[in-house]
Amino acid sequence: MPVVKASLHLFGGDTVVVHCSNKSHIHLMSDNSATGKPEADILSVEDKQSAYLTVPYSGKWKVLIDSHSKSLEHSISYVAA
Repeated sequence: MPVVKASLHLFGGDTVVVHCSNKSHIHLMSDNSATGKPEADILSVEDKQSAYLTVPYSGKWKVLIDSHSKSLEHSISYVAA
C-alpha cells in the first residue's frame, strides 16, 4: 500500500490540489512543530481521486496520500490565494 508524503509552506487561503490515479485517502495536516500547538489541524478527503483543500492559515503543511493501489501516480500542487 503506497503512502506519499510531502511538506509545503503555504499561506492562508492557498488551495492544495491533489490528483491520484486511484481512489485514495488524502490528508492535509498542519505542521505544529514550529508553532508548539499540541494537536494538528487536519483536512481530509476519503476514497477520492482528487482533492482541493483550502489552507485556513499560513505555515508549514504536510500532505499525506494513502492508497490501496500497488502503483500510484499522483501530483501535488497549489494555487496561491
